[in-house]
Amino acid sequence: MPKLTSELSLAIESLQKGKLVAFPTETVFGLGGDATNQEAIKRIFKVKGRPSNRPLILHVPNLETVKKIVLDWSLNESKLAKKFWPGPLTLILKNGNLISQSAVAGKKTVAIRIPSHPFALSMLRSFSEIGSGIVAAPSANRFGYVSTTNARDVEFSLQNYLDETDVIVNSSPRNNCQFGLESTIVDCTTNSPKILRVGVIKKSEIESCIGKTVDVGLTEDGKIDYPGTCSSHYSPKTKFKVMTRAQIELNLSKLCEGGKTFLWYFQKPVKTSQNLTAEVAPSTAPEYGRQLYSKLNNLDRRGLNLIIFEEPPTGEDWNAICDRLEKAKSR
Repeated sequence: MPKLTSELSLAIESLQKGKLVAFPTETVFGLGGDATNQEAIKRIFKVKGRPSNRPLILHVPNLETVKKIVLDWSLNESKLAKKFWPGPLTLILKNGNLISQSAVAGKKTVAIRIPSHPFALSMLRSFSEIGSGIVAAPSANRFGYVSTTNARDVEFSLQNYLDETDVIVNSSPRNNCQFGLESTIVDCTTNSPKILRVGVIKKSEIESCIGKTVDVGLTEDGKIDYPGTCSSHYSPKTKFKVMTRAQIELNLSKLCEGGKTFLWYFQKPVKTSQNLTAEVAPSTAPEYGRQLYSKLNNLDRRGLNLIIFEEPPTGEDWNAICDRLEKAKSR
């Protein structure tokens, strides 16, 4: 296994040598490699078990680097970048063919963002001085399973796939993931921008920034191979259900008959079981989002028969969370 480290210099050195670095961002941990290094990109896909037709998100240190990579930078992108970068927003833009074609899955577009996490930003800025400064980084977990927000969960997910030359950045308090949910993705390659993945930055904020209505959904060609657009994603290996309050009250006793069961609830159930462990879930969307993946990863290691989450509230603040839970239960 790679050594857990908080050393910035070691992470940069590993990127320069074409190795992989699992590093914290303000959203989730990313599994990064030099986007201009074909072998590094191949290893990202192999370690994650990610299909080769699914492009990677590029992480860069500044707007100058973005403009070297993309074509046709326009007013919408300028407005969004000014307001939300550095931060949890990914833009789909026209590809200028500077990086490895395998990183963008051969597409004519590229997904790119400037992260705001202090470690990630420092790493990218330093890497730009001795290398490309462009790091391709999907979430640091096996494809389709629960994303990671700390180093131990990265190790749990990828321990059989990384090697001793790779680096996992140690998850000290300063390396916590602020939001715990993946970035909002906005396709800016058409006249009418479209949100392809909901995230911390809400639809209303995007619309307020650019002064026009945006849709949420698939691209115009109907492709669903952008990050986070699978119908099944973010899933624990343990059987997982998301249920309404009424469904829980009606079915909990029977569900617990199958073995050890965990319930994350907003309102404590009336009925209990000797097989049931129940905990109250955070009542606010930001805190729920911060805890979601670490909770699922922790529960996945406990040898449970079933994990049940009470259905969260509706409303724009909870949209990203509801999206993740809907896809997590679909496996």
